[in-house]
Amino acid sequence: MNPSKKKYGCPVEVTVDAIGGRWKSAILWWLRQSAKRPNELMLLIPGITQKVLTNQLRELEADGLIHRQAYRETPPRVEYSLTPEGETLRPLIEMMANWGKEKLPEFQFGIVSLKDIQLLLVADEPYAQRLRIQLGIIYEATVTIAPETPLEQIRQFQPDVVLVDLDAGSEDFAVLNRHIQQLEAELARTIFTIALANSDQRKQAFSQGFQVVLIKPVEMIELVAAIASFAGRLG
Repeated sequence: MNPSKKKYGCPVEVTVDAIGGRWKSAILWWLRQSAKRPNELMLLIPGITQKVLTNQLRELEADGLIHRQAYRETPPRVEYSLTPEGETLRPLIEMMANWGKEKLPEFQFGIVSLKDIQLLLVADEPYAQRLRIQLGIIYEATVTIAPETPLEQIRQFQPDVVLVDLDAGSEDFAVLNRHIQQLEAELARTIFTIALANSDQRKQAFSQGFQVVLIKPVEMIELVAAIASFAGRLG
């Protein structure tokens, strides 16, 4: 989209041409806090297909709103982030989000209720307690464990989503993720893993098997949206 080469009836059309449709605004919303990998965006945006996501990312990049960074690593790594031009849309995206929350006030956090989602927390107290309160999840559906918890104890809980604070006292969560993968095979279903990390811990988190990394301090609305997406509440 090149506004200088198109004719518009009003300025609103320029904006709609850039971010219109169901997916572009959602992509920009998820990128407003930190860079994301394509696989993360696939998990965080229910209903989008790989083909559509690829096309939308290409269009946003062509319009100068997002930046694609490719890393020469094995396996290859690609991340998308907002450009300075894309950053100018942040207030508009936030206003759209706020309008949506007001439109559906019955949804907890403006997203969805997390009741009955089995959430496994790996975090030190009092951070875990603060997360439980902020997430508004009934205590019975939330269990806090240590990173070195044996598989037998994790199996008893059978979580839907595992949320891990990378500052929980362990430098290696690979063993925990292997336990989760083993339990997935036993249960024949996916157990989603989210890492709460500092920006310099992103690469470490992915190398240890986490599917999505949210940068701290994480926004509760962002965390709730991620958990709800994984638990099938937003599909």
